[in-house]
Amino acid sequence: MLDFAYSALARVAPLVNLLALLIALCGAWLLLATRWRRQLSRAETSLAGARLSAAEQGGLAASRRLDRFFYGFGFSSLGLACLLSSLTRLT
Repeated sequence: MLDFAYSALARVAPLVNLLALLIALCGAWLLLATRWRRQLSRAETSLAGARLSAAEQGGLAASRRLDRFFYGFGFSSLGLACLLSSLTRLT
């Protein structure tokens, strides 16, 4: 079966927690920056009015896809950080 030495994990637990903290901070920053970017984009489109050209609508759709990717990546990094942090508590 799977034989894993948890004592080895106890020695590197502070480093794994530090890595989890770094990943969580980067993911949280990405989520906040994406939210700020999205709010700025909404403000620009509301100032421009309801009439947008086809090129501007295409750019808006691409921006939304990019925002969805950044949200997914940010939440995934927070999940990975939680997983890494919980691994250090197994000892």
